[in-house]
Amino acid sequence: MTDPRPVPSAVTVDRRDFIRVTGAGVAGATLLTMLEARQAPAQLRGTGLRMLKWSHFVPAYDAWFDDFAKKWGDANGVKVRVDHIPHLELPARYAAEFAAGAGHDLIYFVGQILTGQYYRNLVDLSDVAEGLGKKYGAWMENAKSAGQVGGRWYGVPDFYIAIPVLWRKDLFDSVGLGAPTTWEDLRKAARLLKPKGHPTGMQFSHCNDANHNWRALMYCFGVKETDPSGQNILIDSKEMREALRFAKAIYDEGMTPEVFSWDDASDNRFLASGVGSWIHDAISAFRTTQDTNPKVFEHTYCLPEAAGPAGLRWNVGEPNVWAIWKFSKNVPAAKEFIQHIANNQKEAMEASRGYNMPFLREQYKKPMPGLGNDSKLGVLQEQDKITAFFGHPGPMTPPAQEVLTTFIVPDMFTRVARGANIEETMKWGVGEIRRIYTKHKAS
Repeated sequence: MTDPRPVPSAVTVDRRDFIRVTGAGVAGATLLTMLEARQAPAQLRGTGLRMLKWSHFVPAYDAWFDDFAKKWGDANGVKVRVDHIPHLELPARYAAEFAAGAGHDLIYFVGQILTGQYYRNLVDLSDVAEGLGKKYGAWMENAKSAGQVGGRWYGVPDFYIAIPVLWRKDLFDSVGLGAPTTWEDLRKAARLLKPKGHPTGMQFSHCNDANHNWRALMYCFGVKETDPSGQNILIDSKEMREALRFAKAIYDEGMTPEVFSWDDASDNRFLASGVGSWIHDAISAFRTTQDTNPKVFEHTYCLPEAAGPAGLRWNVGEPNVWAIWKFSKNVPAAKEFIQHIANNQKEAMEASRGYNMPFLREQYKKPMPGLGNDSKLGVLQEQDKITAFFGHPGPMTPPAQEVLTTFIVPDMFTRVARGANIEETMKWGVGEIRRIYTKHKAS
């Protein structure tokens, strides 16, 4: 991922001569009818809408989004404010707003999906989500658990981030290796290229990249976090032990200790610097390299995901979800905006340079914006077929969400990489996960 900008920014949209009207609430059926007709309810005029979003890892997207929000506000007579903050600061901001019972109207879960934690305090968005599913050929099945709790939609998925392998063809060629297809190929490349000054790296730390990168390795090795129901923990397996053993080997043979302090932006800089032989990261790193080091970019290629020992290939996406607080002062406007951005997904994906991967099936028609006309990234146009999310093969349940946000899985890999015994690590990790699931079953 790319460097999150540390300074929050805000866009305030004003429309002169607002005619303020009373009663901003609109009945659900009436609102849905208006959304389907692409007309904002008249009651929105003269109101305000505050959004809390992350600082996107493709900065050009934030510029596009702010302008998009401005135009929507101008057209509908809504005073819009968009606040951007780094993604890892969002959970603390949600907690503060929840405690205060006041804050933004429209919020955004990124990577750490907290729908299950806050759903009792979120607006039911089933009308919006179900309408979008009908309009755009249904949701990806695993999108539902990002937004649903108990079969009702308390969040609406916006897009997910694909996390493929980005590798240097010139460096692989230099040690007689062809294009990688498996994790074993990547391990071999790291082992041969590290002595030549070109190691690899994946985060052994508390950041979103660590959560999805090590899960990708796990799932490709056949690890199941839970059963399909999401109720029974299955991570205590020989496959998990094999994944930990492999991670230890790839660290020892192909990485340097700096990976223990890496954040979500470190691998971007690592690739763009020309040092990294390969990374497992979003295409923001590809775009960063394209913009800052054209010579390295010329030799950088994309693999949707590497296969595990039995040929399994699961890429772990990072979901992004809209939600609305119950204490929002403008639920109708927040719902209308979610609908509007969904109706403009192609433009949004183009603005993100192919980074924003859709959750709706119909939006995978080729050529996809930002990907279809790119000779290197075109391979990602079927990424939905190999994308899994945390909790796999079960849903992103509330306990699975807590396991993610407490970084238990990255901590297991970190312990083993630092030399801890695998069985002791398994005992600790499985114990922590069981504790969380037991707590949720009791609540």
